[in-house]
Amino acid sequence: MSSKRVPNQYRMLKIHITGFNNSNQNYLTSTWHFFPIGMLSGKEALAGGYRLANVRRVKSLLFIVQIIFLISIPIIIVLIEGRASLVPFYLPINSFLYFILLMALIMTVEGFFFKILEMRLTQSPSTNYYVAKTEIRKGLIVVAISGLVIVLLWAPFTSQAIANSFNQTGSMTTVESSVASQYIVFYDRDPLGLGAVDKITVTSIGGDARVYVVSDKNFINYSADLSQLIPYRINSQDYIVSGQLTIDLNPLPFGKYYLVLDTLRSDASSVDVVIHKAISPTFLSYVPFFALLFIVAYAGWIAYLLPVKRKYAIGAIYR
Repeated sequence: MSSKRVPNQYRMLKIHITGFNNSNQNYLTSTWHFFPIGMLSGKEALAGGYRLANVRRVKSLLFIVQIIFLISIPIIIVLIEGRASLVPFYLPINSFLYFILLMALIMTVEGFFFKILEMRLTQSPSTNYYVAKTEIRKGLIVVAISGLVIVLLWAPFTSQAIANSFNQTGSMTTVESSVASQYIVFYDRDPLGLGAVDKITVTSIGGDARVYVVSDKNFINYSADLSQLIPYRINSQDYIVSGQLTIDLNPLPFGKYYLVLDTLRSDASSVDVVIHKAISPTFLSYVPFFALLFIVAYAGWIAYLLPVKRKYAIGAIYR
């Protein structure tokens, strides 16, 4: 008699059947049955068996691969562009914002389909009712947050209010000044690249004033002698303030900049400065658009779950 090794994931059950032959002599037969339930806990076996466990395993593997992909691609993009820095910290997320939002939306829709498969394979009405109830609550929260994002970024008055909150204000004076210049320090954009300086408004009081926008490197090298610093000013044309002057700035490389008031060549007693920062157009376009897509996706998900919740509410033990 040959024997075969049974895999560990199979649990054995031996059934004995006793019978009688024509001579009233009893005989004994035994039958071996193998059930593939060794890999499942009792809870998993009751919940839906191997098919449900396989669905969850595939979902976990797929999400792990996508998360790795979601993390690695932005890192590759940042390294290729070479614009990020640690000191000072700068990570322009606009470069990969679209990719992150798109992957998040894809993973969300995938999660819906996997959840549908799990609910169909789950045998417990109480579990399905609880899952539907939880998913509906989560969907309502996402819809509310997405709607708030759209209102904040697409409504003209709110987007302008947000932009104004990032503005930097200051003043400089020439009265009784013992130095040849005064200055205001600013960064051309925030560490995540979501807002950038697009213009500077300077108002002179008591006469004309001369102001120069220079980079940190040039300021350090030439600030001791303004005659050497002046040729390196970024605002080569608009630097004389007669009442009010708006200096329009093209996108500058990330870094520290100085707005320098030339006290020796200015007649004004003081100047008031407003450094305007505008929200990134990429952020204003992509984020509300994807927020709208999330609203559509979760609205459809909630519409699907509402009858499911009512269906399993009848047999649910707990709610």
